[in-house]
Order: sequence, then C-alpha cells, then structure tokens
Amino acid sequence: MTPSKAEHPTAASGVEVRTVAESAGSPVQETLTVATQREATGLTTVKVDGELDMLTAPTLMSVVDDELDRGCNRLLVDLRPVRFLGSSGLTALIAVARRCATDQVELRLVADGPSVMRPLEITGLAAAFTTVSDPLDAW
Repeated sequence: MTPSKAEHPTAASGVEVRTVAESAGSPVQETLTVATQREATGLTTVKVDGELDMLTAPTLMSVVDDELDRGCNRLLVDLRPVRFLGSSGLTALIAVARRCATDQVELRLVADGPSVMRPLEITGLAAAFTTVSDPLDAW
C-alpha cells in the first residue's frame, strides 16, 4: 500500500497543497491534505486535514522538512481539521518539535477538538507542546 502523492502549488496565493490518498486497491481509503503558507514575517503555517497515521505521517514530515529547509523562524501547525491522530502521527509531531528545536524555530500547534487533544493528553504529550485553539493566539 504505497500512497500516491499529488502536488498542487498555487503560486498566486502563496499556498502549496500536498495530498496523499491511498491507492485504489487498498482496503483503507483515507486522505491527508497538507497546505502550507509562508509569510514575509518568517511565519510558516502548515494546515493538516484528514487522518494522521502511519500511512500519512510521512507526508507531514516531508512538508515540514521542506518548509524548515527553506527557512522560517516560526512554525504554526494547524491540526483543527484532523479527524484521527494515531501513534505514528504523534511520533511525527515529536519529530517536528525536535527539528524545530534543532533549527531554533518556534513551534505552535493549533488544536481544539478531541480527535487531536485526547491523544495528546492521554500520552502526556500535551505538556510538551504549546497548543492554542485559535491561530491568532499563537504568539
């Protein structure tokens, strides 16, 4: 079950969208969309929509790595549209936090629903992240 990737950059708005969808023959049909937006202030927003699990977490890591390689000083990961956060998704978020710490990039998560907050709280990871419910409250 190898996910297929499709990139759809929209240069006019400054937003890049990557979608991973399972192959047609897979019994699991899920989609993850990751959209990024870079601002002149050094803020990069990564909006994640779908199910974040072992099949889709590598897409999030790839996008974040690309954005950090381009350079930014603040990273906002918007997880509000995430419908499921599995252990591999949690592992990806830990990897994002480590990469941000290494690159001296401030990281904030935006999450307000139980599909993200519950796994963070149950695992004790909620204390490891600065999480806000509204992106305007991130800084």
